Amino acid sequence: MRRLTFSSPFAPSASRVLSRSLLGLLAAAFALTVSERAARADLTSWLTAGGGFALERNDATGTADRAGALNFSLGVGTTPRSNIVVGGIARSVTYFSLGTDVGVAARVATGGFARGEWGLAFDAGVAFRLWKDGDHGRMPLQGVLTLGAPWGPQIAVGAQFLNLTGNASTLGAFAVFEVDLLRFTVMRKGSTDAYWFNPSPAGGRDP
Repeated sequence: MRRLTFSSPFAPSASRVLSRSLLGLLAAAFALTVSERAARADLTSWLTAGGGFALERNDATGTADRAGALNFSLGVGTTPRSNIVVGGIARSVTYFSLGTDVGVAARVATGGFARGEWGLAFDAGVAFRLWKDGDHGRMPLQGVLTLGAPWGPQIAVGAQFLNLTGNASTLGAFAVFEVDLLRFTVMRKGSTDAYWFNPSPAGGRDP
């Protein structure tokens, strides 16, 4: 099957565009996250950290490299009062002994996920990597599916494929257990209020 690749001269330009996009998204998300005014507005916010395990195929050797994974993500979305929440997220995944991916993605989540209850979120975007001489690809597409539970814990499973630049193909996956600090605090409402009342959740309280 013919691989979908682009010629490597475009890599520097693509990396600059991706880096600027990532920095812009991080700055905007951080400003909205730390601001009490933004928390009271009709916005959803995510701030996540966690760890787990990953497999990344080395195209040069044809073998799968195993590594521990450390994941951080930060993002914002539309009002948490909706049944479906749409937003954007920046993510870094460090593969110990390999390197670190940084990327941006669009996110679609259920209202329950946004409000700190049971729910699902799906991210679709691109990751950028500079490590290991490009043997694992430079700019793969990345999808991440996250199952969230009340109080902020969640399990995320991600996969990379279809390298967009360079000659090496990309195929990899990771699974991490993480905690969303904002789903645990400012976004939280619903059944957990019986144990720890949140007087002013983002999006306001239900009537």
